Amino acid sequence: MKKLLALLMAVLLVVSAVPVSTFAIDQSDPEFDAFLKEINWSKKDYINYLKSKDWSLEEFGEIEELGMPLSEEGVQAIMAKYELTRSELNALHFDFGEIEEGEDVLDSIYIIFNEDLDYYTEFYLSAGIDENDTEFSSFLEDINWSKEDYLAFLDSKGWSLADFWEIGELGTPLTEEDVQTVMADFELTREELNALLVDNYDLAEDEDVMEGTSLIFNEDLYSYVEYYLDEENLADIDFGIEGLFTEIGLTDEELDRLFEHFLGLDLEDETFLAQLEVLAERMETIEEFESADELDAAQIAEILDILTDTMNLFQIDAKYYLTDGKEKQPLTLAALMTLESTDGYDLLIEIYNKQGTFLADLILTAEMFGSEIITETAKDLEVVKEVVAAPKKETVKKDVKAVKTVKGAKLPKTASNYLSNALIGLAFVLIGLLLFRRMKTAGN
Repeated sequence: MKKLLALLMAVLLVVSAVPVSTFAIDQSDPEFDAFLKEINWSKKDYINYLKSKDWSLEEFGEIEELGMPLSEEGVQAIMAKYELTRSELNALHFDFGEIEEGEDVLDSIYIIFNEDLDYYTEFYLSAGIDENDTEFSSFLEDINWSKEDYLAFLDSKGWSLADFWEIGELGTPLTEEDVQTVMADFELTREELNALLVDNYDLAEDEDVMEGTSLIFNEDLYSYVEYYLDEENLADIDFGIEGLFTEIGLTDEELDRLFEHFLGLDLEDETFLAQLEVLAERMETIEEFESADELDAAQIAEILDILTDTMNLFQIDAKYYLTDGKEKQPLTLAALMTLESTDGYDLLIEIYNKQGTFLADLILTAEMFGSEIITETAKDLEVVKEVVAAPKKETVKKDVKAVKTVKGAKLPKTASNYLSNALIGLAFVLIGLLLFRRMKTAGN
């Protein structure tokens, strides 16, 4: 079931990769004019400012996403508000990947509005546990560890208190005695324990449990091993996507038909996996771009061909329509790539098998375009790999290093184009491929 959910997510993202930029802000939008009047900026100057930061107006979906362009006056106000020197402010945003070493916050291409700087500064300052926190002192007393020894242990594992957000995320440092207890309680040899953790991405290949930097607390090791060994969990994995299925109109009956269809595919066949890898290699040959205007006809044709081959591999067809709930206007995949506006219509996608049997339909409403359904998914590509691969217990460490990756990858942009989202869909197919390889021995 686990790999089928991953596969379903991948396929749905491929067939529903739509032109999010359709709902980008237009220069002639009256609301944009009103916003400019409110902040006392001319349209030309504002657009030029965005360009200077490697942004464009089309990359925003709603007026509320815009703000006052970052200025020296704005920076000074933030410094005063949070009692920071310029060096401290820059160091803070360097630590979280907003600027490069030696850069000033005014040079950032990720923080471009005064409001952004204010929000992120407050957020980053609240991150992490202070070593003088009274709750932390009480925690140390409970586990009978000194502050110096505990901090040294975290440092030896590449962690610090700043990487944790709540005291409840901390635990008793893992010891050999703890490992032996886990082995005895779950009747595992050292080799079996290490193999289990490698399979679930908590250890690197040939690494011992005591050498890992993922599971560093006794409580984590025990609960994760218990979770991994419970076969029922494979059928009850929460990918955080059930809400998405409901939101896009997939019923239980439709999900059953989709699962039945995928069960009919030989997902373990090496040829199937090899074809996915070929699609990945083809995808990698497409150079980075921000709009379809940057691609020539051959590149656009190649992207269309990749999408078509992907659906053929999964033995499905998709039909696209613009609908107002009553009438349907059919669209080709090629037409979607050049669509400039849906005029408030929703996008209806019908999915069939190759024999023409209806499997399911889903609908992306006008309000969904530019929303978290696709853009937030893009931001969390790396996180999804981890969550899908090994769902954790309720209390999980929040990896600040992952935050750096998200910010550093320039992913806060809220509106992208159809082509890039199509490639995002294919990226999820690759995540599915990763899961298929992992789950070969797990069954359904």
